[in-house]
Amino acid sequence: MKPGFVPALGTPFDENGKFLAESYKKQIDDQIKAGCRAILSMGSMGNQAMITSDQYPLVAEAAVEAAAGRVPVYVGAMDCSIGKVKERLAKMEHLAIDAFVFTTPYYGKITNEMMINYYKGIAAATKHNIMLYDLAVTTQNKITYEMVLQMIREIPNLIGIKSADTVMFRKLKLNPDVPDDFIMVYSGLDTFDVVYPWGINTQLDGMLSCTPTNTRLLYEAMEKGDFKKAAVHMDNILGLRDMFIANSLWPCFTVAMNLLGYEGTYGPDYVSPGHEGVPALVEEWMKRIGEI
Repeated sequence: MKPGFVPALGTPFDENGKFLAESYKKQIDDQIKAGCRAILSMGSMGNQAMITSDQYPLVAEAAVEAAAGRVPVYVGAMDCSIGKVKERLAKMEHLAIDAFVFTTPYYGKITNEMMINYYKGIAAATKHNIMLYDLAVTTQNKITYEMVLQMIREIPNLIGIKSADTVMFRKLKLNPDVPDDFIMVYSGLDTFDVVYPWGINTQLDGMLSCTPTNTRLLYEAMEKGDFKKAAVHMDNILGLRDMFIANSLWPCFTVAMNLLGYEGTYGPDYVSPGHEGVPALVEEWMKRIGEI
């Protein structure tokens, strides 16, 4: 995979919980036109853990169909046991997916040995490649540098990791025993433009799915070495994110996606619609940063 950005796609549903495939495909097409290097279907921003089992394979199928071989397709398939992951994989094993992506089990604290056993078990259950998804703030379980090295040696179809751990990525980049083609996707949104010059130049975040214009301009500037211009677009994305958080993430994200032409609701089915000023506030911000 070439250096650049990977959007963690939002997953659209109607009021009855039915997946809106055409809206999703439009989102993917726009991201590819903006220059993304791959797409992540059903990551954290895509609510993978909340999607019902009957809709789950439909999302993966739509992602593969929309990408049409233009960029790699990564699909989240996390769960809290090897057995439950196998159930998910069985519904998607026939698809042309470039890698399944897995967080650690997230219900409770587990040991490093248990985590490695988990990844070995799910890797052996698929013909596809797999990637690690380090999200300790949510799962309670941190993937360490030493664990990554061990799993590179012991899991043949492990091709990469997504993490916001800058120190880990620096070590992996400098370690000659790590294969050159091992994919490191950095998810520390606040420091994308800081780590880029140091070779940590493939990044992923859910905010990129609702900021395609700023993301494209950010990466064009960084590729040219214009980090002053890059910082402007980075600050636009961060400002929008901080406003989302201050006013309830999911309702704000839904409005932003709708303004971009992607119909549907984005967020868990238990989320309230947000205060009455959310639509106007989000529209004002999207105009301010040039997304609409």
